[in-house]
Amino acid sequence: MPIPFQRFQFSNGLRLIVHEDHTTPLASCFICYFVGSRDENPNQTGLAHLLEHYMFCGSKNIPEYDVPLDRVGGQNNAYTTDDVTCYYITLPANNIETAFWLESDRMAELAFRKKKLEVEKKVVVEEFKEHFLNKPFGDMWMFFNEAVFEKHPYQWTPIGKEIAHIETVNIDVIKSFYHNYYAPQNAVIAIAGNVHFENIVQLADKWFGTIPKRGNINRNITPEPVQNKPKKVEVSRQVPYDMLLKGWKMCGRLAPEFYALDLLSDILGTGKSSFLYQELVEKKHLFTDISASITATYDPGVFVVSARPAEGISLQEANNALEKYLYSSFKNTDIEHALQKVKNSVDSILLKNEIKIEDRAATLALSETFHSVERFQNDRELYSNVDESQIIDTFNNVIIPTNETILFYRNYYEIHNTQIKEIINN
Repeated sequence: MPIPFQRFQFSNGLRLIVHEDHTTPLASCFICYFVGSRDENPNQTGLAHLLEHYMFCGSKNIPEYDVPLDRVGGQNNAYTTDDVTCYYITLPANNIETAFWLESDRMAELAFRKKKLEVEKKVVVEEFKEHFLNKPFGDMWMFFNEAVFEKHPYQWTPIGKEIAHIETVNIDVIKSFYHNYYAPQNAVIAIAGNVHFENIVQLADKWFGTIPKRGNINRNITPEPVQNKPKKVEVSRQVPYDMLLKGWKMCGRLAPEFYALDLLSDILGTGKSSFLYQELVEKKHLFTDISASITATYDPGVFVVSARPAEGISLQEANNALEKYLYSSFKNTDIEHALQKVKNSVDSILLKNEIKIEDRAATLALSETFHSVERFQNDRELYSNVDESQIIDTFNNVIIPTNETILFYRNYYEIHNTQIKEIINN
């Protein structure tokens, strides 16, 4: 069943979504700003993620964000994606006003301090190094995204394109980004839990209603051109084994064909019963692991197959086998049983996402941010209505050679040892 809700929009453009559940003593506050890495300048990336960190460095009237929240038994976190930046708090419902106080103060005015920014820049730089540069396969998706997207800002990940972009950010840059995008008309607040709509509207008006509109959000994002020929990139790194990534450009989250592509990715590569796993891992032993997924971004994204070739199987052999299956064998495969199975799985996941109030708040806020809550209320039905012909049509339109991008992420040691063997043999 759709999550019941009520909506209120303030004169400053802020949208409030309220879901009442009087069976829990808790309440969850989820605030979503419609800004992510796709809104960055290609010469100054990583800003959205850096600002997410800086948002916890204190605001005009609250020097320490976590201290008052700890006192009322609250928990919080945040994350940044290509499209959105989200902050969420869960706390006892009778302390919900603390969440309004905290979030409104940092929406109204951050305390911009150069020393605090320098600290957070160092934190993000270390995160960049630890997870993306020094970790095996950490930069794999960076290379892949850059290969897939030629024009669109999805070509870089939320951490940014390079460390220098973070190191050179000054207080004026971060302040300008904040004032432009962290505006009430660019935000959605969802409150879920043991609350009453009228009371929440009054509290929201008290704390957020006087924050003025600001900024000039004029998204002129360069659309990605149609791909007319396959692309291939090869990278060598000191990693324990090779990896193969293949991607095909696909629609964005709001397109009607999204549901068929999501189910197709599950049929092909979710779990050990998926077609790719059964055919190429269990039956032919060409891979040790293989999976398929979609990016589910606001703008057109990517359908991805990620695979690890088995020992002794070269990346080229693995790629040839994968292409043979996708472009030839799969088209003659009966998918009726598999389609029903993945539909059941998706339905279970969607229902599970409605169990916790935190998840309900997140679902409501993200839905309203991307379009409207109503737009996504029938997702279960839309998934259920996908038939075999739609799966086949979307496959034939998307999974085609001229639309593919290949990344050979090669084990450096293997190349080095091969070169030594060739020298010895010569």
